[in-house]
Amino acid sequence: MTRSDAGKGRRLLIAALVVLAAAGTALFTSGAGAGTIGPDVTVHFLSGTSNYGNVGGIRAYSVGTTSCNTGDTPLNWCDQASGCAPGVTSAEHPVIAQNIYRLKDNRFQQIGMGWLKHGFTALANSDAQCGDGSCAPPPFGGNQLGVGCTDPYGSSLNGSQPLGLKSEVNASTGIFVWPRTNVGFSTAIDQRIQVLQTDLEPTPTTTRYFIEGHYIARDDAQFGNALNNASWREVTVNSGTFNLSLSGSTMRLQPAIMAWPTIDPTVEVMAVDVPASPVERFYLARKVIDLGGGVWHYEYALHNLNSDRSARSFTVEFPSGATITNAGTAQINHHSGEPFATTAWTIDTATPGQVSWFTDTHATNANANALRWASMFNFWFDATSPPGGTTVHTIGLFKPGTPTELTAQFWTPVFLDGFESGNTSAWSLTVP
Repeated sequence: MTRSDAGKGRRLLIAALVVLAAAGTALFTSGAGAGTIGPDVTVHFLSGTSNYGNVGGIRAYSVGTTSCNTGDTPLNWCDQASGCAPGVTSAEHPVIAQNIYRLKDNRFQQIGMGWLKHGFTALANSDAQCGDGSCAPPPFGGNQLGVGCTDPYGSSLNGSQPLGLKSEVNASTGIFVWPRTNVGFSTAIDQRIQVLQTDLEPTPTTTRYFIEGHYIARDDAQFGNALNNASWREVTVNSGTFNLSLSGSTMRLQPAIMAWPTIDPTVEVMAVDVPASPVERFYLARKVIDLGGGVWHYEYALHNLNSDRSARSFTVEFPSGATITNAGTAQINHHSGEPFATTAWTIDTATPGQVSWFTDTHATNANANALRWASMFNFWFDATSPPGGTTVHTIGLFKPGTPTELTAQFWTPVFLDGFESGNTSAWSLTVP
């Protein structure tokens, strides 16, 4: 693959913030700007899971979600135009994505992805931790989620077949095809969160597992409130049944990738935004391990929160001309008839000091295996260069538009030569 020339202005530095575990939640505040304006749907509570058994070595699950409208305006929740608020001319309701992740051997990886539950009829429940604790019944009843109101969707409801295609939803705008396509199903695992049973180890072990719920809604996105719509929670795996049991609390307003720096304070995470309206966001996380002998191991996780443009490539460039070896990748696969390809990304280490992963362009194949919304890919390699501010990361965007790629750098200072030993005379600090 080729990279754009920075001098031509086609690379845009978007990384707005780098966080370590202690400051991770600073990225996730309710609403947009100085205060929440308009409807703002969040995943308030992950309530449980359902296990649908094993078919051909694949297990299927679903996740229960309780939503909360933390905004100042009711959120549309219509499964048809009739009975909705004025101006709503078609179905406008949230769709619910559900995922499963694993942390094993310093790699945070998505191991399960399901289709979408389309919302229908919102209840008007109160919860002390949703808004100010009072629920204002909305003027259009179950066709809206009222201000400060919660609505529970149990795991069995979120797993009820048929589910909706992710390919019919623009996660950036919240607009989706309606009537949605009802795709047939023949087994218990179709369309639900699918996980290879070999990826599940009975816990407790050093391996840890996490579930995630993520709402996408049109009016929430229009008001710029779509970046806080995912939440995660840790689960354990039963040794006999492979049931998933809840552990700990729901971590609200943040996607599951934030579990990694929460557990491991050496992990860095940054938000990388596509300059669009509404904003489209990726999260890039990195862990670096000193292998000794002048070699470092790099683990990356790239999560697409809500970018409809998606990603088709990822490049790491060391200006120092490092030697790169042992490059690899892992991608979560679409399934059950979703039209997207599952071909693994190509790895290219031909350029000195640079490693790239990529799939087909949109012009070549509109259904290529791009990194699409509510999905995460992993990349890793060894390099003869320590981490530093001069390492450039480039995310190539899949669908046409401007810019064609995003570049970002981790600005974390890295101490070399004697810091850990306490030899202050040997300290050096790399800075951007």
